[in-house]
Amino acid sequence: MLAVAAWEDYIFVMWRRGYLLFTLTGVMCVLFYSQPTSAQISRRLDRCLPYPTLADEIDDMREEVRAKIAATPGAIAPVRTVVIDEVEFDQPTHLPASSRERLVAELKQGTYRVDSGWLAEIQDASIRRAWADEGFLRSEPTVEAQVLSTDKTVQHVLLTVHVNEGLQFRLGDVGICSSNPDDPLIFSSDKLRKLIHLQAGDLLRAKKIREAIDAITELYRSDGYIDVVLTPIMEMNDQNHRISLVMEVDQEKQYRVGKVEVFGPNPQVENLLKSKLRPGDVYHYWVVENFLKEHSSSLPPDVSFQDIDFHRNVKSGAIDIRFNFQTCDQLQK
Repeated sequence: MLAVAAWEDYIFVMWRRGYLLFTLTGVMCVLFYSQPTSAQISRRLDRCLPYPTLADEIDDMREEVRAKIAATPGAIAPVRTVVIDEVEFDQPTHLPASSRERLVAELKQGTYRVDSGWLAEIQDASIRRAWADEGFLRSEPTVEAQVLSTDKTVQHVLLTVHVNEGLQFRLGDVGICSSNPDDPLIFSSDKLRKLIHLQAGDLLRAKKIREAIDAITELYRSDGYIDVVLTPIMEMNDQNHRISLVMEVDQEKQYRVGKVEVFGPNPQVENLLKSKLRPGDVYHYWVVENFLKEHSSSLPPDVSFQDIDFHRNVKSGAIDIRFNFQTCDQLQK
């Protein structure tokens, strides 16, 4: 461990050695929110209400204003959508032709709200991600849009892309650890390492890191650890273009099934659900997903995951589940 007297000295020494420590944005997978379920009603049942919801009223007001503007003599309809017709790169790049073609196709297929900061979104998401997936983790893209034409409410643009690519990195050492030294890993590091499909010397593709985070998160979620958070911590070595990776796992609490409530017209469905979700059992999220798929014929045709309310008790590690399979007829009685 390098000892330095001040933070400024540390930065200088690390720069001289050609290293840069950084942390990618952690994937914060909060699957369920702790909120009261008594006041909740699913969007599926909105149509049952004798009055419109606030969201419906706001949408109606917006449409009314738009219709009045469009009906005003001489008024120009506001441009609300941007479509990218052409994409140009202002200099040669090291991005493989196939990757560049996929990026251009993705940009052309998208539609963007003119007031949504769409240009910054493309620059910092789509374009930067395309280069990161080829090992260019420090790329700095800039994008300019030139209006080609405006057709009613749609604006057609030409996109000009400039990218300072930076260095292309390969994978060095790989490690996996718990974020809490007093909380050992639930699964062995060997088992978790097999879910990171990168070997030393491979191009460090951001896509592979995302896939590894998803796979490890899925493994934990399947065993009740629904709040698990993974953070890839990387140490860059500019001299040999290598990045050492440590996947830090914040395992959080294992959840068990708490209270299960089922509202709907079919008692058999209620009994079956409660036989699969018994209080005290480890909560397996896939039990609910599989139930909706396997028993769709016994449920209202428009039932979805949104018709289920989850309430977590973080202190006790219990998760209460409320299934709403009611129909409009039942609600109106």
